Amino acid sequence: MDSLYISEQGPSKPHLIVFAGAKSGVGKTSVVANVAAAMALRGKRVCVVDVDTGLSNINTLLGLRPAHRLEQVLRGEKAIAEVLLKTGDGVGVVSAAHLMGGAPVSAEQTHRLAAALADLETQFDYFLIDTAATHTETLLRFIELAQSTFLVVSGDPAALTDAFALLKSLNTRQYTGSLRVVVNQAVDYPAATDTYRRFAAVAEKCLKLKVEYGGFVIRDENLPKAVALQMSVVDLAVNSPASRCLLALADNIIKHIGCETAGTGLVEYWQRLLSATPTRQIVGDDADAEPVNALSPADRAEMSISELSRRLLLAMKQQLLDQPALERFIGEFVETYCEQFGRFPNAFKPLFYRWLETENYTEPRLVELVATLEALHAMRYQRPMFSLEENAARLVAQLQGQQERHKNLVEQLCAAYRQAFHTEVFDAEQMLLERMQAEDFTEQHFEELLQKLRDGFQTRFKRPYQSRHELALASAVEALNVMGVDQHNLQDEITMLMHGFQMLGSRREKLLTTLNALQNSGLPLAASAVRDN
Repeated sequence: MDSLYISEQGPSKPHLIVFAGAKSGVGKTSVVANVAAAMALRGKRVCVVDVDTGLSNINTLLGLRPAHRLEQVLRGEKAIAEVLLKTGDGVGVVSAAHLMGGAPVSAEQTHRLAAALADLETQFDYFLIDTAATHTETLLRFIELAQSTFLVVSGDPAALTDAFALLKSLNTRQYTGSLRVVVNQAVDYPAATDTYRRFAAVAEKCLKLKVEYGGFVIRDENLPKAVALQMSVVDLAVNSPASRCLLALADNIIKHIGCETAGTGLVEYWQRLLSATPTRQIVGDDADAEPVNALSPADRAEMSISELSRRLLLAMKQQLLDQPALERFIGEFVETYCEQFGRFPNAFKPLFYRWLETENYTEPRLVELVATLEALHAMRYQRPMFSLEENAARLVAQLQGQQERHKNLVEQLCAAYRQAFHTEVFDAEQMLLERMQAEDFTEQHFEELLQKLRDGFQTRFKRPYQSRHELALASAVEALNVMGVDQHNLQDEITMLMHGFQMLGSRREKLLTTLNALQNSGLPLAASAVRDN
C-alpha cells in the first residue's frame, strides 16, 4: 500500500492523544467530549476522531448529527469538509469508526485519504481519538502507535480489572508510550487519588509498568443535565465541580503534552495504523492452551467451525480461561464477525436484553445508553425518535407536582436558547402587556407591579425612577430656582448701584454749595479747594 506520509509538512505537527477505556460504562466518551470543549475554551483548536465501532455517542453528547463518514472520502463520494462537523465552541468531530479493518485501500483511495488528513492537520492543534471500550487487537494498535494515551477508569472493581488486563496486553507488546490514568465518576479528590494509587501499585508490582496520574472528574449532577441538553458541561456550568476538573485536565494536556512533546501528526499516525500488521498475543492462562495453528494440517482440514465452537464452549465450561481472556476473545470475535459480514450476529439481540437484565447498572449509565440508542435512531432515519411534543409531554408528566425542578428545567432550556441564538426566548414586554389584558388583572395588581418596577429601577440605577414628564418638571423647577437666585443677585447689584448714585448726588450737591459760597464772597477759587471738594 502506498504511504500516506506527505513530505511537505510544516514545522509543527498537531498532537494526537488516544482516550481508551477497557470497559463500557466508565464514561470515556463523556470525558473526551468535555475535555475537547474545555481545551477549546482555552483557545486551542481541537478535533475528536471517533473510531468507536461500538455504541459511540460522541455526536450525541456534543449535539451533532453526522450524515457522512471518513470512509466516504476514500471512495470519492464526499469531501472532508462535508464529513467534518463542528460545535458552537469550534470543536471538530470526524466519524471514522468503520475505516479500520475494512476492504484493502487502493492507491487512489490512499491519496484521497492523505489529502483529507493533511487538510485536517492544518485546521487543528490537537486530535483526540475516541476508541471503542472493548479489549481488541484494533484498540491495542490505536494505543501502541500513539505517543500519549489516557486510560479512563472508575472505582468499579470490574472496570479496574479490565483496565489491568489491557495493561497486561500492552506490556507484552512492549508498549513505550506515555500512559496516564484518569479516574472518572470519583466521589471526591481523595477517593480519586486512592483509586489511582491502588491501580498504579498493582501495575508496578505485577507488570513492572509505571502509569502516571492524569487527573480525575468528580461526580456532578450537571453531567446528566448536560447529556440531556446535548451540550458539554463546561458550557452548561463552567464553575461546576466537574467543569473545574475537566478544565484542570485540559490545562495539564496543554502544558505537558502540548509544550513538552513534539506532535506526530494525523497523516503519519493513520499511515502507521493502516500499514501495521496485527499480532496475536497469548496472555495469561491462554498461553498454556494449544493454539489452532499448532494442529496438524489434517486436523485443520477436518476441523469445522462447529467443532471449534464445541471445543471452545467446553473449555469455557471447564474454566480453562479467566474472565478477562474470555472477554477479550468475545470482543475480537464480534469485531471479526462484523468486519466479515458487515453486521452484528442475530443472536446478539436476546443477549442484549439479557445483558441489561443481569448487569446492575446505575441510573446515569442507563440514561447514557438510552441517549445513545436515540442518537443511532436519528442517524439511521434522519429524524428524532420522539417528536418535540412527545418529549415535552414526557417532561411535564415526569415533573408533575415538582415546582422547583420544573422551574430549573425551564431555566436550563432558556440558557441553552440564549447560548444558541443570542436572544431571549420570550418577549417580556409583550408577555406583560398580555397579562394586563387578562380579566383577573386589577388596578391593585397594576399598582403593585408598578411599585416593583420602581424598586427594580432603584436597585439597578441607584436612583428613583422618574418619567419624562417628571424629569421635565424637575428640570423646570431647577431652572426657576436658578432664575430666582440670579434675580436676587441682580436686585443686590441694583441696590448697590442706587446707593452709589445717591452718594454721587450728595457729593455733587456739596461741591455746588462750596462753589456758590466762594463766588459770593469774591475770593479767588483755589485749585486745591476744588480738588478737596
